Amino acid sequence: MAYDARSAVPALPTPSDLALARQLAPRIRFARNEPFFPSKVGVTVLDAPRQSPSAPLAITFEPGVAKVVEYAIWWDWDIQHLYELEHVWLKLDDKDAIVGVDASAHGKLYPMVLADGALPLEDGRVTLYSEPGKHAFHASADPILERRDWLTASCTSMTSAGHVLINDMFKEAFSTLTAEDHRAVRRHLQNSAFMPAFDFSAAFDLSTVDHISWPDLHAFICQRVPQVLAQVRADQPLIKAVLLDSGDTLVDEATEIRDADDHVVEADLIPGAREMVETLAREGYRIALVADGRVKSFANILGGHGVSAHFEAEIISEAQGCEKPAAQMFLAALGALGLEPADAAVTVMVGNHLGRDVKGANELGIISIWQNWSPRRHKTPLDASELPAYTIFSPGELPTLLAEIECAMGRSARNPVMADPAMRIGQVEDHLSGSKSGTGAR
Repeated sequence: MAYDARSAVPALPTPSDLALARQLAPRIRFARNEPFFPSKVGVTVLDAPRQSPSAPLAITFEPGVAKVVEYAIWWDWDIQHLYELEHVWLKLDDKDAIVGVDASAHGKLYPMVLADGALPLEDGRVTLYSEPGKHAFHASADPILERRDWLTASCTSMTSAGHVLINDMFKEAFSTLTAEDHRAVRRHLQNSAFMPAFDFSAAFDLSTVDHISWPDLHAFICQRVPQVLAQVRADQPLIKAVLLDSGDTLVDEATEIRDADDHVVEADLIPGAREMVETLAREGYRIALVADGRVKSFANILGGHGVSAHFEAEIISEAQGCEKPAAQMFLAALGALGLEPADAAVTVMVGNHLGRDVKGANELGIISIWQNWSPRRHKTPLDASELPAYTIFSPGELPTLLAEIECAMGRSARNPVMADPAMRIGQVEDHLSGSKSGTGAR
């Protein structure tokens, strides 16, 4: 059954409930260089023990607790995903005095108490500490400092785990998201990586954020995530197609067995080739085979290994009537994928042959990747047209390289000067000219 936010709450908060929630709202100590801050709070007031309406957690009432104010705190971003919801529960007595505090951390509920058992109050206000980038709550900075190495990794190298977080409350609303959407978010977060400062001297006042009912916040999130995702997709370029050669790129040519008609009937994949193709497909890359040879040979080899199922198109020289580096081979692949020649700059060609794969890609402006795995074929470019943009030495290196290329594309999009070397050179020349004439900026 689909989640219904309205039926999940016992009652909507009254204006006085919202005023009380804002009055008692906690302060949050973030790291000094925290890039993400809350933008809305969903309030629910509970008068009896029950499951939280906005988290799969049980809210308990200890002796002396008359009501619990739940704060479902929304951020657009965690450093590892789009969508962030953390919680604080203030437990009040019959005079609305705070007698207990619980908060969320990594999907679990924890009591917020200091080492001496006291509540985490500063100047009478509940004050909690938030993990850099991850936002899990603690009563003091000590647990955060104990997790310093893991949090630093989460905010730097582990941003590559990024995705759109989808839980049961939003499965229906986010059901149309694609692997490519998740990949765009991943690249955005990789480009948002930061080295966290573990200085919590500044406090964020949650009372300054808009307080609304949980059903209203749920409805807001259903609209907000697609809006943020659309902006990410507009700002973060992605590779539109991955064109793959076969021989000594996916298949070890030394293992080929041919029949009397010279069709390849059997051959081994290069170690890691299947896993590479499966990884690219899982991450939403569009893949096409662009290979010289006979149609039946590729059906035997790649079909037999289950690789062909991941290709959206297969452009084979026998069917095309020409071989690489002929432009027709590459243009046919773009066309089969519904792309235009102008999309060459966001397409990659991966192959083992400098004179065919690399040269053909370069002549059309396709990003060329030479896989220098086999002892066969020449290893030194004969001229500039055979110089690859990138070199890898095994299929397993390709997913990481593609991620690096897309991250670089994103950085260039953020800074247009980086995307245009001529503009960058021109700015340098203008600066030097101005400096020499005494008019340069200082």
